[in-house]
Amino acid sequence: MSYIPEEVINEVKSNVDIVELIGQYVQLNKRGTNYMASCPFHEDNNPSFSVSQPKQIYKCFSCGRGGNIFGFLQEIEGISFTESVAKAAEFANITVDEKYIQAQPSKQQEFSYLYDIHEKANDFYHYYLMSTNNGEEAYDYLIQRQLTKEVLEVFQFGLAPNNSQLLVQYLQKAGFTSEQLVDSGIFYMADSGELIDRFRNRIIIPLRNSRGDVVAFSGRVFQENSDKSAKYLNSPETNIFKKGKLIYNLDNARLPIRNQNKVLIAEGYMDVISLYQAGYENVVASMGTSLSEDHLKQLSKMTNTLIFAFDGDDAGQKATSRAFQTAQGITNAEIKAIQIPNKLDPDEWIKEHGQESFQQLINQSISQFEFNREFFKKDYNLNDEYELAQYIEKVIELISQIKSPIEQQLRINDLVNEYHLSETIITEQVNRARDIRPNNYNQPTEQYNSVEPPQSSYSNAPITTQEPALQIKSKRAYNSEKQIIFYLIYFEEAWDYMEELSNPPVFFHDFTSKAFFELDRYYYEGNHLPLTGIIDRINDTQVSHFLTSLMWEQELFDFTRQLLDDCFKVLQQEFIQQEINELRKKVVQYQKQQNYSEMNHTLTRIMNLTRQIKEI
Repeated sequence: MSYIPEEVINEVKSNVDIVELIGQYVQLNKRGTNYMASCPFHEDNNPSFSVSQPKQIYKCFSCGRGGNIFGFLQEIEGISFTESVAKAAEFANITVDEKYIQAQPSKQQEFSYLYDIHEKANDFYHYYLMSTNNGEEAYDYLIQRQLTKEVLEVFQFGLAPNNSQLLVQYLQKAGFTSEQLVDSGIFYMADSGELIDRFRNRIIIPLRNSRGDVVAFSGRVFQENSDKSAKYLNSPETNIFKKGKLIYNLDNARLPIRNQNKVLIAEGYMDVISLYQAGYENVVASMGTSLSEDHLKQLSKMTNTLIFAFDGDDAGQKATSRAFQTAQGITNAEIKAIQIPNKLDPDEWIKEHGQESFQQLINQSISQFEFNREFFKKDYNLNDEYELAQYIEKVIELISQIKSPIEQQLRINDLVNEYHLSETIITEQVNRARDIRPNNYNQPTEQYNSVEPPQSSYSNAPITTQEPALQIKSKRAYNSEKQIIFYLIYFEEAWDYMEELSNPPVFFHDFTSKAFFELDRYYYEGNHLPLTGIIDRINDTQVSHFLTSLMWEQELFDFTRQLLDDCFKVLQQEFIQQEINELRKKVVQYQKQQNYSEMNHTLTRIMNLTRQIKEI
């Protein structure tokens, strides 16, 4: 196991503001001295995730998770402590020696060879496109499609040779077995026993996870006379690639999304790339037709404005309708859609009309109600009175779904004015539609064939863990133990005090006893105060919850030995009181048994113990 020197950890910690770092993942709003957000670790419609800038810690008051910058990165990224230090160092532009990182086993270690294969294959594909004569035809094709060299570098475009053995031999020389290459999904075994690159003779677009690791590829045909049936071919699902979980370009777009408080959601990779080239860095896409509520929830934690930028043709409009339906459960963000005229896609519109014109479309993006009101018109002949009435009833149903009373009234007014109807009748119909709507009406009934994400130790999917309850047997003892532990976290004098004790301290509650022993070990490993980094080393959920809550709730004030004296006296008293309570139960039993001798003996013992409490 590797070891990062404490001075390196402290340097990283002191140069990273927890608000700025967490702000890349969730949208933080200042409330008093703290920052609030919906918790990224579980379903949280009522924001309960809080970040303290003065204390440089976070705490969710719903699920109980909490810690410092390293703990957050470990949880959100599914990485080891050492990797979290490296990630935070990268954020602060601090260089950490590779020897501290490479030797550390991570949660991804089991499938590390798959990441390595994809990274090396990506380097090979990119080099083959950009630096060889065989890549010139594909390179010219991309340039003709008005992609710049800079964009090809940013998105690491590549080319798979028609001869699969070039890549096979390259990877085998790097030490990978045939079985591992097949596991990667890049290759399949032909009947002859030969390894075949499934992407051969295709332009390669690497697919990266939220951490920026290449986990899959998409290959595109570029030759007109190609005999390949599918224009695009994606990697099959593997142990590191789950189609339903990946959001394309999220690794690059996270910071722009946060800075602009807005995300554009496109249909495909090329839409993302063309929008990026046009100046929109806050753009992402789902994997083909797999846009899911989980995707939208993940994005809504980063921004409160989600805009669908799908194609303007019939298929794109149907996709927008399904996306709005999938978004019904998203209550913490505004969901809108761009309407692209003439059935064009974003790339085509920008090439024909320019970036400024596309920005106008973004500025004019419409709500779900506005979209559906127009979208459903095509299903009715509005010149026929009967079908017009059916259409109006459909619009009334849509109005009944609007949660805001003010917006609902505005929509009623629009409908009344457009079709010269009675406001009273429309209002009655809206109320009736709302009253008869099933409780689960707003739940999405159709998704884009989403793939259920697997449960794993490093999954970034929302987790519905409830806050671990602490079993408090004595409030007086608990408050005293909190003060002792708090002093040990923040004051060197508290450790001097502990060394002067004639006997090791004994705590009343199991979780505080465990917390003390963890702190004791952490302190004597040479870690410097404040010992807030202990949170990242603890696996026990109760101990972690106790320490995080303690750091969050306690206000920092001067150290006094007298307060520690008083706290330990309280613990002594509470242990004696616990014994008294047990003896009182025995007195009741002896009385029922008419065993007066033992009863009197026990009462005497209780009197002596009560006297001891007063003398402490």
